[in-house]
Amino acid sequence: MPLTDPQLLVDGAAKRRRRMTAWLVGANLTVALVLAALVWHVLDASHRTYATQARDVAEGLAAVAQLNVEAEIGRVDAVLRATGAELERLMAAPGGAPDTVLNEVLHARFGLLHGIEAFRAADASGEVRWGTRLPAGAPTRVHDRDYFLQARALAEPATLVTGPLVSRVSGNWVVAFVRPLVVRGRFAGVLYVSVGVDHFRHLFERYELAPLDAMTLRRDDLRLVARIAPGSPVQGEVGDTKVSARMREMLAANPRQGSVVTTVSIDGRDRTSAYRALDHWPFVVYAGVNNERFFKPWREQAWTVASLAALAWLLVALATWHVRRANRREEQAMTALAEQGKRIQALMRVSADGIHIIDGRGRLVEMSDSFAEMLKSTRASLMGRHVGSWDVNQDEAAINAWLAKIKAGDRQRVDVQHRRDDGQVIDVELQLSVTEIRGELYVFSSGRDVTQARRLQREQAAMLDSDLVAMAKIEHRTITWRNRALERILGYGPGELQGAPARVFYWDDAQYEEVGRQVYSALAEHGHYRSQIRMRSKGGEAVWVDFGAAPLSVTEIFAMAVDITPMKAAHEHLAHAAFHDALTQLPNRVLLHDRIEQALGVARRERKRVAICYLDLDGFKAVNDEHGHDAGDQLLETVARRLLSHIRPLDTAARLGGDEFVLVLTGVDGDDWRPVLARVVDAIGEPVTLSSGAIVAVGATVGVAVFSPDDTTGAQELIERADHEMLRGKRDGKGRVVAG
Repeated sequence: MPLTDPQLLVDGAAKRRRRMTAWLVGANLTVALVLAALVWHVLDASHRTYATQARDVAEGLAAVAQLNVEAEIGRVDAVLRATGAELERLMAAPGGAPDTVLNEVLHARFGLLHGIEAFRAADASGEVRWGTRLPAGAPTRVHDRDYFLQARALAEPATLVTGPLVSRVSGNWVVAFVRPLVVRGRFAGVLYVSVGVDHFRHLFERYELAPLDAMTLRRDDLRLVARIAPGSPVQGEVGDTKVSARMREMLAANPRQGSVVTTVSIDGRDRTSAYRALDHWPFVVYAGVNNERFFKPWREQAWTVASLAALAWLLVALATWHVRRANRREEQAMTALAEQGKRIQALMRVSADGIHIIDGRGRLVEMSDSFAEMLKSTRASLMGRHVGSWDVNQDEAAINAWLAKIKAGDRQRVDVQHRRDDGQVIDVELQLSVTEIRGELYVFSSGRDVTQARRLQREQAAMLDSDLVAMAKIEHRTITWRNRALERILGYGPGELQGAPARVFYWDDAQYEEVGRQVYSALAEHGHYRSQIRMRSKGGEAVWVDFGAAPLSVTEIFAMAVDITPMKAAHEHLAHAAFHDALTQLPNRVLLHDRIEQALGVARRERKRVAICYLDLDGFKAVNDEHGHDAGDQLLETVARRLLSHIRPLDTAARLGGDEFVLVLTGVDGDDWRPVLARVVDAIGEPVTLSSGAIVAVGATVGVAVFSPDDTTGAQELIERADHEMLRGKRDGKGRVVAG
């Protein structure tokens, strides 16, 4: 099919007929050089296109994996921090906390983390005493583990990451996240979460990886944690540090992120690999695209283009030989040669996956094999078909209307969708160029399948528009971009935060200024910032978030926040329940001991006295037996309220259980406590109207132990002394206040 009219070549042949032989030799060499240059240019440009696409796919996978792994580790760290704080408070109580309580806390928090192997704690000697899935028999010891020694040596509590290592309990490869436990300023052991390396492999299995593509997680010292490469016979050994020399050079030059084309040491496959280091954690994610598969269309295109170029040159040589034999056919042969050369050159100018040519009626007149492969069809099936048979977006009438408007020299770039012969719809990027050949218009098209790249873009967009993790760009403390999760968490409508000052997040001006100083100071010094912050919603409610920030430029930062308000509320509820009586909400025995010790310390410093008053209700059992337990509970709640109404805010009223209460009267001089107790006993003796309408009354017997500044007595001994005095009062006739 002739597509061009080589006027220059034909006219030259007519003018230089006598010197035809010499001219043909020069033309033959020129055509060969031009074809070679065109082939090199087309294939080089096409190869760069494929290489860029492979790098973009690998970098996109690495970016998605980086955020996913950071989110997984961030969730583990948040629960680890909250649990460590709770255990430290429980262990700091006088007499410590029972093992059952500590185990209940660890089992409850274990349920918050999906996919982890164990949640355990060891005491200061390295003996693993508490946690989930503890082995039978002698306790496991971790006193010789590096992470135990490092945690004990920490000046300030922080989360340590260790591994991969083999668990002494399960025998599995795990990564451990460890925090020291510090009670009253002393090292009390470690709290750690064991995450099996298979958890990260399962995370990578969610991605749509092609055969021999690879996703890898390594420590920043190159130790392999997890790797998945579908179809590869070698997946790599945990702890292996083998990487190619080229990758080592790239990591040394750019440790945070980069890409490289190299032969992977683990399985010897050539891949385009991208890597990204995790913020705040010693891990690096790697994504590798299999070059053998990815560049297969380019190799087929190279074969096609080279074959066409070779054929064109052979035709030139054959035409030259015929011209030398017969000058009569010289003009016709040169015309055929030039037309064939023009046709090949037009094909060469388009560098992409699928090269195809349509005429002015929209019919396919020429194509490359890669175009047929793109549509999962054959050359025989496609030749002569109208564009509308595979174009999803426009029918034959619309395409014909467009063809009627184009003119020679027009160029366009369009995004379309093609339907393959198997029914699958793919996204295609088209480069179009209109050329006139012998009075007829032809459209030269280059199509590139961008389905995978577009899907990756959509996945990244979906991730950035997450409903769970709030994200924002902030420049000069003004919001320049935000996702809908930020609006949801803070109660704003769509678009309300765009261009708003960051001040709207914060509780007050003081917090706004203080956090601003901390953020920009940390970014300048460390390159990142993270903290738990109380923010203000649009409605004025407090919203607790786990807040992090990283710099994008000198004036712009990228901020992320996760709503931890429910976790904060649950933590506060658990803390309150651990130290208060469930019925009266008064401090229980654990908190009472702590309050007494604090009061004794203040009394020693200020040279004051403390009165410990042990109260037992007289006649409570009779009320309970006659009116029932619900009536008894109402009576106890009333007594608790009356106690609180007759003591100062700095004093303490506690319930030990049953009908026994303790008052801690602080900062008293001499017998100042006596009138207080007189009012308390009178208040308790006042009648109580129950919900049933019955009116009941009880009395109180009180035993008092008085602490002087020079005493060495502790909280427990004072309680026992007051209890003894109360019992003495009971024996002497009840309704008494007895001091020893």
